[in-house]
Amino acid sequence: MQLISMHDYVVYHKAEKMGYPALDIHNLAIYTKKQTNGTKGNRIWLIAGEGSPRKYYLRATFLIGAVERSDKPEFKSRVTGTDGQLLDPMPLLNGEAWLPSFVKEQGHFAFGFNRIKNEKAVESLRRILLANTLR
Repeated sequence: MQLISMHDYVVYHKAEKMGYPALDIHNLAIYTKKQTNGTKGNRIWLIAGEGSPRKYYLRATFLIGAVERSDKPEFKSRVTGTDGQLLDPMPLLNGEAWLPSFVKEQGHFAFGFNRIKNEKAVESLRRILLANTLR
């Protein structure tokens, strides 16, 4: 029997580019220009960036339930989720020791929908989620 490992992915919501703040997202869904085939069952972390200087927040996390063709022409795929949550208030990530290297590793989020290889970042995101779920 082969074990299938789950991966974590990051998606970035830049309020200025999208035209609306991350708190206006009300569904466990993201849009991406990238290919997402074979990602069902993996976890997405939706990071929001706002303002200058840039502040980073955790808006949502969910397991990928379906990948479908986007209904928005500027995106290739719409990824919807299950088993997750939208965080409101959004926890501020600035001040987390791992964040600067994570932002750099993710190309300042220019890579779009991208696998997280930094286990310390994943562990910290899980810790932040748990701390904000238990409130």
